Amino acid sequence: MGPTRLPNLEHYPLTIGYPHLLQHPVNENRSYLAEDRSDFLACQSHRAPLPSPELVCGLAPTGRGPMLARHSLIALCLASIVTLTGANQAPDAPPLDALVGRISMSLGGPTGGMKKLDAAPAIDLAFRRTVRDSHSSDEITADHRYVEVGDRVRADVRVVEGEGKDSATIVNQTGWLIVDDAAHDVELEAAEAQLREFDPRRLWSVPFALAGEGRQILQAASLEMEGRVEGEDGRALLVMVGRDAEGTETSRLEVDAKSYRPTNVQFRSSSGQVEYQYGDYREIADGLVVPFERVFLRNGKQVSRTRVVGLKLKAPQDQAQLFDRAATKLLPVLSPKGLKSTE
Repeated sequence: MGPTRLPNLEHYPLTIGYPHLLQHPVNENRSYLAEDRSDFLACQSHRAPLPSPELVCGLAPTGRGPMLARHSLIALCLASIVTLTGANQAPDAPPLDALVGRISMSLGGPTGGMKKLDAAPAIDLAFRRTVRDSHSSDEITADHRYVEVGDRVRADVRVVEGEGKDSATIVNQTGWLIVDDAAHDVELEAAEAQLREFDPRRLWSVPFALAGEGRQILQAASLEMEGRVEGEDGRALLVMVGRDAEGTETSRLEVDAKSYRPTNVQFRSSSGQVEYQYGDYREIADGLVVPFERVFLRNGKQVSRTRVVGLKLKAPQDQAQLFDRAATKLLPVLSPKGLKSTE
């Protein structure tokens, strides 16, 4: 049985809910609050010769299940986007090789990061995200909850500000979408693609890549050490840059001089200059260190701001209801305490 077609789809915003997901399951699906819809669509339909590193990481399959991403491809992209003239050592910074190792270990190291997340029995993530729609320039803020228990995955979106439809996308052997208190069949491949937009492996793809393959990435890039600078908040930062043969800066990595955790990562992608700003790092488990604040910019313009409000690595108490096809009432995903399931 094919996907159910809902009435009056043209009246719903393209950035949240189910607009084209049901009509065009793969090539034309519009993921709600997708951070870079143009790249996402191009990658989905295989029209882009080289999608951005974040997209490559987000869409690469692994052996653990259909939702999971792998950071090795983003490692290749980050390492290959710069052609540098050589590496210099600033007098007020540690040796570059030592710094590279400290950056990796500050994020959990080769045995931490994504490996720790993959080994968790479950993932229960809640965050609030504000996205500027690339077509209308309108901002939309929504609360999200992403739950993964084995091969069962669910992503909920509740609109806080702006126009959109509350919804939930679920994969549990089959795919379905809940909107307006009704469940609608969705092709499994389309539902899986939708859920990848909210997978924490994509949210933290760059820190995970630097944790697991930081030495390989940064040594291959041969970044030049610019030295120590003072950030806007007064913190001391260590700055490394990459330049092309003409001396133009092509990549930039700024890390906290005390913790060695990245605060700013910039590089060129197929669709322009990409920048990630990170803050409020927390160690959720031994070796799993993630930033709870993330700002994503493309070509100098802010695309999204994400604030994580809760992350648990165990199955939620309400999992039976979450993956029950008959449970179609959409409940709040956040509470004053963060995750709704912690109440």
